[in-house]
Amino acid sequence: VPVGAQHEEIKQAYYALSRKIHPDKWASRTPDTKDSSVQNVEFHELSVAWETLSDPVRRKEYDQNLQASQNRSRGVVQDEVDLDEMDFDEDTGVYSYPCRCSGTYSIAESDMETGKEIAPCSDCSLKIRVLYEAADDYS
Repeated sequence: VPVGAQHEEIKQAYYALSRKIHPDKWASRTPDTKDSSVQNVEFHELSVAWETLSDPVRRKEYDQNLQASQNRSRGVVQDEVDLDEMDFDEDTGVYSYPCRCSGTYSIAESDMETGKEIAPCSDCSLKIRVLYEAADDYS
């Protein structure tokens, strides 16, 4: 079901899938214990998901944990820093700025020329947005 699914949509999906993978259905179709043990695990996972998503308190906690996980994977932008505040290494063509974790945010001049504005930290998951105006090339 989609992330923002309502209770009724989750309930319908749960019942439809549980009818397909319920262990009693598979026990009569296949005597293979390997297949039935897989079905038992799948049905258990489905039951746990239903218990979580059907309870408003558990659902809220699940949604918050999901959002936090997605934020970590995307790397939430910690701050916005003006390019003038960053140090520039002329040898490498890289701008840098210290992170609170003792790491360094860095962004290459060549990346900024392509429109990139997010600089990741070298040591943690934080990122900053580098504020700058793209230079117009007048030829």
